[in-house]
Amino acid sequence: MQILNEKQIKYGCFYFHRDEPRQKAVVEVSQYDGESSLEINCTQLGDSFTPQYKTPKEKKRVLQEWCQFLSDNTTAFTELSFNTRMPQELFDAVCGQKNLKRLQIKWGAFTDISKLAELSELEYLYIGSGTGVQSIDPIATLEKLVALHAENFQRIEDYGPFAKLKRLEALTIEGNGLSPQYIHTDSLDFLIEMKQLRFFHFMTARLRSKDITPVLYLEELENLSLMKSKEVIELYDELIRLPKLKYGLLLEKPELYKQ
Repeated sequence: MQILNEKQIKYGCFYFHRDEPRQKAVVEVSQYDGESSLEINCTQLGDSFTPQYKTPKEKKRVLQEWCQFLSDNTTAFTELSFNTRMPQELFDAVCGQKNLKRLQIKWGAFTDISKLAELSELEYLYIGSGTGVQSIDPIATLEKLVALHAENFQRIEDYGPFAKLKRLEALTIEGNGLSPQYIHTDSLDFLIEMKQLRFFHFMTARLRSKDITPVLYLEELENLSLMKSKEVIELYDELIRLPKLKYGLLLEKPELYKQ
């Protein structure tokens, strides 16, 4: 049974719609008022938005208080977002949240994501700028995951473990499009075992195998965006004939794929 709705497939599961309510954003634990969904921005303090935090001691206090609160209140949240730099200690504390269904991290300054495997209820995961991530195996244990965005995993070349995610409907694998900073991927062969995918974006990435044909196995695909390459251009006519395809750059920006 398919889980994601039409809006999620069209725009992506992590797209912010202005007509939808935003999470409450906080810096300090003292600003928390029992919400199960929260945006926590407790690092990179002392900038123009948070000038009141002037010393390293003050900044460290805020971070440590959140780590302690998350560790002590393991059923407090179902959704969490972090739009400032996330260090390892904060990541580990977040992974103690037993009821967490949605986790968004804009910038991950961590290397070890092994504790992610403890988030057995997680359905939506966005890890932005995960340049230090050393292994994606913990992600592959998240059996309830339906949407995954893996950004700028510079140390990962084999995404084969993702094939274990049998409920996954939306997958984005990309580098940093702003820099741009490319990731390097060995192969897309793992897609052959992910025929349930309805959304696949593969951008700012270099594919060593040069073989795009595994994408053609994704007959449930409704949204497809691929990095322009010689191989994509050559296969373009076949790709746009995927039976359910209706969104994504291949259809919306065909001029990108002209020779």
